Amino acid sequence: MKQHPKPHNDEIDALWEQALNLHKRSHDDEAQKLYEKLLTIQPHAHAYYNLGTIFQKQEKLEEAIEMYEEAIALQLNHPNVYYNLGVIFKTQNRFEDAATLYEKVIALSPDHANAYTNLGNIRKEQNRLEDAMAFYEKAIALNPNNTNAHLNKSLILLAKGDLLEGFALYEKRRPARAFLKPTWNGVDSLVGKTLLIYSEQGFGDTIQFCRYIEMVAKLGCMVIFEVAKPLLPLMRQLRGVSCFVEKGEALPPFDVHCSLLSLPFAFQTTLESIPSKENYLTADPQKVADWQKLLSGTKPKVGLVWSGSETNKGDAYRSIFLETLLASLPKGFEYICLQKEVRQSDHTALENSPIRFFGEALHDFSDTAAVCSLMDLVVSVDTSVAHLSAALGKKTLVLLPFAPDWRWLLERNDSPWYPTIQLLRQDTMDDWQSVLHQLNQIFLNFERQ
Repeated sequence: MKQHPKPHNDEIDALWEQALNLHKRSHDDEAQKLYEKLLTIQPHAHAYYNLGTIFQKQEKLEEAIEMYEEAIALQLNHPNVYYNLGVIFKTQNRFEDAATLYEKVIALSPDHANAYTNLGNIRKEQNRLEDAMAFYEKAIALNPNNTNAHLNKSLILLAKGDLLEGFALYEKRRPARAFLKPTWNGVDSLVGKTLLIYSEQGFGDTIQFCRYIEMVAKLGCMVIFEVAKPLLPLMRQLRGVSCFVEKGEALPPFDVHCSLLSLPFAFQTTLESIPSKENYLTADPQKVADWQKLLSGTKPKVGLVWSGSETNKGDAYRSIFLETLLASLPKGFEYICLQKEVRQSDHTALENSPIRFFGEALHDFSDTAAVCSLMDLVVSVDTSVAHLSAALGKKTLVLLPFAPDWRWLLERNDSPWYPTIQLLRQDTMDDWQSVLHQLNQIFLNFERQ
């Protein structure tokens, strides 16, 4: 005789199906309540896992970790639980813990391209570039459309100085904009045409690569340059631009378009052919005169940037606490903060320091450029101000993390992009003391230009 399932099991099955249906329709709060009710009845590995995905989506990372670990303890030996947990550990800078989890993913699912990509990302941030490259190539072999692997492989090639192959592969990144008009490839004639160039990425990228616009204009075209509002007053001085457009405003008619970050590829840039001038931007003379009145004095003036945007994914590595920096700043200099904003954790240190802070008086990058132009030296972590100062031809010290951005290349203290830059690099991960020791020595031996 067929036995009926126990009511207890019926209740569990009904709760599970209802929670699952709600979850699939992204009714996360309702699904969460049912998963939690289910878990008061009995342990349920998949309920723990699904709760983990909800918490991870809500960025409740500690709760998500707890749920995933409960699922693993109940023998949920599925690649997704290890992969998701690895993603969280990576965001928490628990690199080796994350790497171990990705290795488990690969053991369970050898064709998991994203696990190889993420392992590559970890090794890249540890500056283990050959290991990272091998993982990216494995990911690409498994999935030739893996944009993330292609992009990160290109960044390693660029860091190693292979600009031709690196910029070519960098073109595989997802297009930032979709236009009906064709993309300029660097080969087709531009004579008599109107070319839209748009700033695709951050402020620093725009400052670094706007140097190419004059080269484009010499090819016989009209150039429209779309740029973010804070940079617009600074960029208006560029030669070769027929029309500036603030980002977000309506675009005038054009025949062809190109991202600013694609221009190095279009011009087949190598280390030897980088368009590198002592300065290719200048500060507004009237603003320089206005700021000169505020910054009068006889001591050498040093502009400082110790932190960037907290939303930057690499901010934890590139920014320094002001309190840490202050110990390396000797007397005898006038220190000027070139940051418009100072994060809350640095407020007390700034108030108790000799650093002059102007904040909202730096309305846009044209003001920052004016202040930079009055400095004897600019000291900056890897932010847009480092690019601005160097583009103005000012002597600039850039404080770099152990695994810096590709544009600073490897194992050198100068930059082919900027003749006036000196790079101070960490010897090991998170070792700012070695960098600050170098900085202090430079201050002690400083000679005013």
